[in-house]
Amino acid sequence: MQVGVLTYLLKHRKTYDTLCLLKAKGYADVKVYAVPFHYTKTFKPIFQHRPELVMDYPNIKELCAALEYPFYSGGGYTEFDIEDSRILLLCGAGLLSHEFIDHHTIINAHPGYLPFCRGLDAVKWAIINKCPIGVTTHLIGEEIDAGEIIDRKIVSIRFQDTFHAVTQRVYETEIDMLVAALEKINEKHEYIDGSQYPLHRRMCHEIEMNLMECFEELRKMSAF
Repeated sequence: MQVGVLTYLLKHRKTYDTLCLLKAKGYADVKVYAVPFHYTKTFKPIFQHRPELVMDYPNIKELCAALEYPFYSGGGYTEFDIEDSRILLLCGAGLLSHEFIDHHTIINAHPGYLPFCRGLDAVKWAIINKCPIGVTTHLIGEEIDAGEIIDRKIVSIRFQDTFHAVTQRVYETEIDMLVAALEKINEKHEYIDGSQYPLHRRMCHEIEMNLMECFEELRKMSAF
């Protein structure tokens, strides 16, 4: 199978974990396409829910050399001559053009159980709104975090869990499902219309202040 990975031109935890899992599962024909990271994060959450770069990871070019995966860099994904038959995994990207999306099969792993938690901070919104916590793999299309669904999994809260234990489990499920989606690409897929559900933005601090209280309510409701 021909696989491509779309990512940023920087050290990136999700890309590192995805490429290592692809290598471990024996995927040989993998090409990596990296573009600059233009977005500057100015908003600082109260509670961090994504894993950080705590180890001295190699940069993306060095990582690809170590894994023997061809590496390409440029100013945008439209600059690359990517075969139409190559299935692309989305590890990091800005806005993709409609033309690029129309010409490629692109798989995204969303850290939310669609369609209930679309958009940003999906785990946090799921806790606040008491929606299912989980991960969804889907094909990138016209709708954001909606459309043709490949797989969905609920990540349960256990009585002994902390908030960060749950978010770490969501992240690990996300990586596993992103790679596993390659083997499910030709299966019959469910279609989800996201128009009836809100597209969340970053959770403001005023709402986030209630996050741990809501999490404790859900934790105490879970079975031992």
